[in-house]
Amino acid sequence: MRFTHLEKATTVLSDQPVRLRSAYAVGPVMLPENCGVGREWSSYFAHEDWNLEKACDEEGVELSAGGKAACRLLTELDPRTAELNLGVFPPLAEQERLLLVSNLRCMAAQEVIFRPFEGTGQIWIDGMLVYAESGPFRSYLEEGDHTVVIIAAFIPEEARSIRISGNQVCDEPDVTELHREFVERNIRFHMAWLEVEKSAGREGEDSPILFYLLRKDRIDLPLDQTLWVEVTNDEGKKLDRFPAHWEQEQSYDWDEEKARNTGMLHFSVTYRDHEAVEHHFVYSALVRPLSVVVEGLQEEYDRYIQARAIDILHSAQKIQIKGLLEELKRLTDLPEDPFEIWDYRVVREYIKLLKQIFTCGHNEQLHSPSLLQEEHIFLSNDGIGEGFFVSRLDNSLQRYTIQLPRSYSTDRQYPLIVLMPGKRYELGLPDFQNRGFGQGWEEEAIFVTFSCRGVTLGSYIGEAAFLEALDVILQAYRVDEERIYLTGYSNGAYAAWAMAQAYPSRFAAIAVISGAPHPKHLINLLNMPILNVCGDQDYLFAQAYTAPVTELPSDHFKGVVEQKSNHWDTHELRLLDGVLGWLMQWKRDVVPQRIAYRTERGRHNRAYWLELTRMDENEEYAELYGEMSATGELDIEAVHAEEFIVHLSQEVMPLELAQVRIGARIFVLDLREYSRFRFVKTHSHKRPSPEYRLIAEREEESSECFSKESDAKKEIVDSKSVGRNVLSHGMGVLDVYMDRLHIVLPSSYATPEEEQAVRRTANALASPRTATWNPYIGVHYPVVSSNDITEEALADSNVICVTSGLSRHELLQKHQADLQITCTEEGYTLGDEFTAGEYCLLYIQPSPWSATQQMLVVATNSPRMLGKNLFMRRLIMPGYFNGLHPYLNKEIIVSDSKGVRAFNFTSLRHAQQKLQGQ
Repeated sequence: MRFTHLEKATTVLSDQPVRLRSAYAVGPVMLPENCGVGREWSSYFAHEDWNLEKACDEEGVELSAGGKAACRLLTELDPRTAELNLGVFPPLAEQERLLLVSNLRCMAAQEVIFRPFEGTGQIWIDGMLVYAESGPFRSYLEEGDHTVVIIAAFIPEEARSIRISGNQVCDEPDVTELHREFVERNIRFHMAWLEVEKSAGREGEDSPILFYLLRKDRIDLPLDQTLWVEVTNDEGKKLDRFPAHWEQEQSYDWDEEKARNTGMLHFSVTYRDHEAVEHHFVYSALVRPLSVVVEGLQEEYDRYIQARAIDILHSAQKIQIKGLLEELKRLTDLPEDPFEIWDYRVVREYIKLLKQIFTCGHNEQLHSPSLLQEEHIFLSNDGIGEGFFVSRLDNSLQRYTIQLPRSYSTDRQYPLIVLMPGKRYELGLPDFQNRGFGQGWEEEAIFVTFSCRGVTLGSYIGEAAFLEALDVILQAYRVDEERIYLTGYSNGAYAAWAMAQAYPSRFAAIAVISGAPHPKHLINLLNMPILNVCGDQDYLFAQAYTAPVTELPSDHFKGVVEQKSNHWDTHELRLLDGVLGWLMQWKRDVVPQRIAYRTERGRHNRAYWLELTRMDENEEYAELYGEMSATGELDIEAVHAEEFIVHLSQEVMPLELAQVRIGARIFVLDLREYSRFRFVKTHSHKRPSPEYRLIAEREEESSECFSKESDAKKEIVDSKSVGRNVLSHGMGVLDVYMDRLHIVLPSSYATPEEEQAVRRTANALASPRTATWNPYIGVHYPVVSSNDITEEALADSNVICVTSGLSRHELLQKHQADLQITCTEEGYTLGDEFTAGEYCLLYIQPSPWSATQQMLVVATNSPRMLGKNLFMRRLIMPGYFNGLHPYLNKEIIVSDSKGVRAFNFTSLRHAQQKLQGQ
């Protein structure tokens, strides 16, 4: 099919990267699944040649089956993507396709690189299929016009991008180097295996298997060559070998004889480049339902246990085997996360690893060094493994993927690079195996990725999950804690920014790609080396790049801007050595000379040698500034800080005495005897400016009074702040999600309607969401009745108690004297004020069962109020970078006849004191 008269839909490619600036949109039109992959799609149109300019005037393009497909010229650009705006079209129905036809005019013959973001569909250039959800590619285009056809299978809301670059002029050497590595790693000599028919996925493929081999590198991979495909089973036994060809529909017939004793068939494609160098690609297909394969693996595991005593395995290995089997079982069903994509590679690698473990057990080779690290998980020859742990947060099994140095030894420590995921899980075992991090580096490092439970932006549940998983890695592996690095793209970058701003003392450096920090907390990163990569067309450019480059010192900040690049283009720049290798040069600065730290949350309270232990309870933030001279003189400024600690010892400052100036006062610190110096604000009507008194503490003295985590951990309930947890300052009701959590319901209900309303609310609280492109958060908090949880479990967990009648919730009734707000059938008492009528209250307070845990009470006297309350219908988690939420970061949320209001216990008490003239 040939399109003519495309002048109005022409994009010129000269010396700068471009996007299609205009295109004719044809459709939506009904096309079969995967139409175009090895099969002709133009036969669905009535004519061979089409003048699309004329078709726009004649109400469309005629279809061979009758009727017409609408045709219109698109020129409006989406400001978020700089791409053509497809928002004018409704969502596409099943098998509906939208064709975008454009003319790409090359001003010179050149190598052209297309960088499509996932979900684009198919791309055809001059009648040749060059892309089908297959990643970036390159081709050589002659000078002149080239017809580009995009067949879109759905209309993405925002994540759509096709960056086209040729012999571009780039004045930024860092970008040039990243681009070179991107091409080398992701395009050069690469190919893709496409399925002609829609994949059966977890149900198993029928015979024959129809496939299409596509060159992603259309420059160094010659078209005229014979490819050889070797077929093996799960044990690696060769079953067949046959020839194949590029870009033709091909088929492979298999029968039960070939597929006997295997769950998957593995196709290893061998091909050559222009210099006759061999390359390999492996594709795997299930040939029976995954559920059947998992049953077989479970039987093998049972035999394995009988043949080898399970006690021979380390606990991490037991959990690993259980986790691999559980993950495969989970994949037999449709995922809870609607954005989780079926990945045959994960299934293949899990099956392969389990069979290796079971085979080693039967062959008395359990201690094979290629498979087992004695005290760690089972690893492959290249030191890559998939580990699991039981999460304290919700008792779920969580996984991490790790790559240890080939020469890993428990006798030394290694730098750790944490790859923050862009979604719940972004990288897995096959990604690590394909990438091979750190190859050729002078110094070895540990690479790891784990889940922050979704697109959580490193906030609340995301933070809790991150800190827990990081602690698992630090306990299991030999990590140099002076060299922990974070890197991530988009959501992963948001999370890296958030964790570095909250805990600047913990990390040596971060590398962030297209994610934004909290703008008011940039001062926290004064001593943090940062590599910030961003596209100049990124809709986040002002927040993600301009703000940091303006606020942060240039000696620690390196900015890299890719021209004509939007938020989704830079996705391909993550995980490159140019990014990861940059991190390795840095080491954590333990005692920086200058410190600036701003926090809105009691949990975020430490910056190097300054620790904030209590904020002014009436303020929304606190700040600490410190400057240290080589002669032992310190200048400290505290803003809204009721109490803070200076951590100094002769180990970090080789002096006997140090001087601290706070305002007009000077304090002398004896470093010979003490290492912690606590400053407590004194309140006096005679002195308008705040002053502090000093309490010097030895390390052993403080350890008796305070936990290792934080001084504030034992000061949970401040004597002046009844009902408040110091750590929850600025967290509000969401602080209940920062640790293990149970949701506890009444054991009885007055009516079925009451039970339905309470359970609906409990489910909403048990499954919070985000306001991001993927709202799913992968947590599974248990919901139990008050009769089904023990006192021991309550003392070791945060608790959400939901009730529409206090008398019917046994736990709340039992601890009624400990509750901060009195709720009755007639109304509620807040402070000294009683409010009658229907209400719904949320408030957080220290748990009656443990001073270190939190309890969130959700109480109403009318079940219908639960349905009317916005936060009870669906709880949407905000992000730290947006600052404090006006409702969720308060300790009390009230919904009654006066509307919805939120405030803290301290503001309520302050108002009462004012009324009483105190």
